[in-house]
Amino acid sequence: MNRAKLAAAGIVLPVALITALLGFLLFDEDQAACIPAGAAVVVDPGSVPAGPVAGFSGEQLVNAAYIMAAAASMGLTVRDQQIGVMTAIGESALRVLEYGDAAGPDSRGLFQQRDNGAWGTLAQRMDPYESALSFFRVLVQVDGRDSMEPTLVANAVQRNADPYYYARFWDPAGEIVQALAGSTTTAQQPAMSSSVYELGPVQPQTAVVANTIGPMFGIATVGGWRDPATEVYDPNGHPAGLALDFMISDIPDGVATGDRLADYLIAHAAELGVSYIIWQQRIWTASRAAEGWQLMEDRGSPTQNHMDHVHLSLTGDGSSALSAGCGATNQQGQVTAGGWSAPASGPISSGFGPRAGGMHYGTDFAPPCDAPIWAAASGTATFAGPASGYGNWIKIAHDGDVVTTYGHMFTEGVLVRVGDVVQAGQQIGRVGTAGDSTGCHLHFEVLTSGSYVDPLVFLNQHGVQIQGAQS
Repeated sequence: MNRAKLAAAGIVLPVALITALLGFLLFDEDQAACIPAGAAVVVDPGSVPAGPVAGFSGEQLVNAAYIMAAAASMGLTVRDQQIGVMTAIGESALRVLEYGDAAGPDSRGLFQQRDNGAWGTLAQRMDPYESALSFFRVLVQVDGRDSMEPTLVANAVQRNADPYYYARFWDPAGEIVQALAGSTTTAQQPAMSSSVYELGPVQPQTAVVANTIGPMFGIATVGGWRDPATEVYDPNGHPAGLALDFMISDIPDGVATGDRLADYLIAHAAELGVSYIIWQQRIWTASRAAEGWQLMEDRGSPTQNHMDHVHLSLTGDGSSALSAGCGATNQQGQVTAGGWSAPASGPISSGFGPRAGGMHYGTDFAPPCDAPIWAAASGTATFAGPASGYGNWIKIAHDGDVVTTYGHMFTEGVLVRVGDVVQAGQQIGRVGTAGDSTGCHLHFEVLTSGSYVDPLVFLNQHGVQIQGAQS
């Protein structure tokens, strides 16, 4: 596919909408690999910068644009785009190769796809856009890919002998995706079709919230726009493109997830532009927040009473729920006079104590994916890397024989190394969902003299006020 064909396909998004959706067009080198899990960004290959970007330039960057376009055409995410670019860097250095290697002499193209019938014709394997489509068609069949390390997702498609081979290319791929996100045109503004969910023609802000909040809580189905002819018009409702239904009926702990989701929406109501929430036959209205939840009349079925979904209506003028995440790479935690900071923002999703027949030795914070993780106090990093069950974690030793632990980061979310001296409130990582995890969150532990203590109680005793802590 040439540049004229791609432009004619109409798959470009305007700069203003990109900014509203992702909020990351202004960035520095330290932020370059910070990619939120929002809807995919499509670029104009005709305006791709010459480079170099992360050591790549010219046709290599144009090929990366085709990969991003293929992902967006399938309604995938920015993370999926970065995985695609990462994989192509590892396979071909973003070049359309006309040869293979000893392991695959018949391999061709950006992704070194074999001549086995699974990847199309030779012409398709040699076309950067078509070969990327083939790659993503397999990628979307990888179960749980959003909670897997990117290199393992790539390996599930490519079957490399070393499943961690692609990890080294993640950061360069992030720089490229970030840079190309600015290569857009305002010539066209198609409907919001590049989405994690089938939302219909909803308002841009509605799509932002759906594509941010849904994956955060592991929601598989989100309802969006409805035909005005099917229900009474509400200026903040489905026909106006300002309402979402987060379905929890197919989640094992659906009611508990719905409770956490509703609490999160209330906690971030001003940021998201929440008008009202309906859940479990109750309604919470932002303009009457002081009244709390109000019981509603019985409407009949479980669905009509909102027992199987959390309904959210928006004003349409909120900011992206990602604003506390990727775009806040250099944000500092608020430090008390005693030198302590909360390790993350967001609601508490699970506390310290017995859980499921065992013991939960930490407290779970649930901010958005990629939100900053802050050092709870000044100290020295004694561990920073893989941890069974926790994906990756960081341990920091503090004065007074205190050790804090931060878990579930992806590999690229670990921002310190062993031996680094950190300051209270300094960003040390990004929230992820690696390891035994069902959604993005931070597992935070505190040990004093080798014994686990309740982190919320400990922080409260050191001047850090967090809702849910006891003195």
